[in-house]
Amino acid sequence: MSDKKQHPKPKTSHYFEYVALRVVEFGVNLTPRRLALALGGAVGRLLCLFGVYRRIVQTNFDHVGLWDKGKADKIIRRLYRNMGRYAVDFLRRGKLPSYRLNRYEIYTNTRNKGKGTIIVLAHFGNWELLASIWGKRESDLNVVAKPMANPLVEDWLFKKRTASGVSTIYTNSALRGMLTVLKRNGITAILIDQNMGSMGTPVPFLGKTASTVRTVAGLIRKTGATAVPMYAIMRGDGSYDIDFFEAEPPTMPDGADEDAVITAVQIRHNDILSQWVMKHPEHWFGWFHRRFRGFVNYR
Repeated sequence: MSDKKQHPKPKTSHYFEYVALRVVEFGVNLTPRRLALALGGAVGRLLCLFGVYRRIVQTNFDHVGLWDKGKADKIIRRLYRNMGRYAVDFLRRGKLPSYRLNRYEIYTNTRNKGKGTIIVLAHFGNWELLASIWGKRESDLNVVAKPMANPLVEDWLFKKRTASGVSTIYTNSALRGMLTVLKRNGITAILIDQNMGSMGTPVPFLGKTASTVRTVAGLIRKTGATAVPMYAIMRGDGSYDIDFFEAEPPTMPDGADEDAVITAVQIRHNDILSQWVMKHPEHWFGWFHRRFRGFVNYR
């Protein structure tokens, strides 16, 4: 069952935000999907034009230094367009977009081991839609989530996930909740591409040091569960590719220190996510986050 959380009393501003969300949701669901995607992309372009979060995005691109300015600018424009398009699909109700599964055997082989599965996610592609798709395909899917600042929006999101057969584990009880799920050979999904500050481990990501969550690596070490990184990205025709990746823990010498083992697993996962971003940079919404906080001055 979902870990229903008690939220504080909403502020006046929260009601305005919630009403705006529901109005947009209503409009999106009245509009044919193809047109709604086009409108979402246009809104994304406007946000780019007006510089919304642009300073953070630009700081991240400058920091990783993977593309020259001309190429980076093109990627950033596509990034904002994709943000609008993905938001449309997230807000739509009813029939899910068409999709195809790539390397699905990686997932099925993991499930057959019987030790639980950790779906490793990033803010890449449409991770919320992926949860909806997977919740309808699989039983006992549990996602780790940080509560939204707006309790009305959080309650809306909680109900949306629950309607798709997805249970929520809130971050304040993530370790206990994930451990319980894995012990019964369930599935738990967690985003690992946000800055964890002093609670994380500084390991490479996109060639730069970034504080990374330890929970997944620690649970793999403790329970023998298998991690399966996966994403859902939109194709040009509006359908989705859902890709699965192998993430076998690296071989470590006998008697290796536990922290060293955990760090090695974190590096392995970050390497996989880095490959995603380098191949499809316009689909990673971590550009909008202070991912390298502590190592970069975000003004």
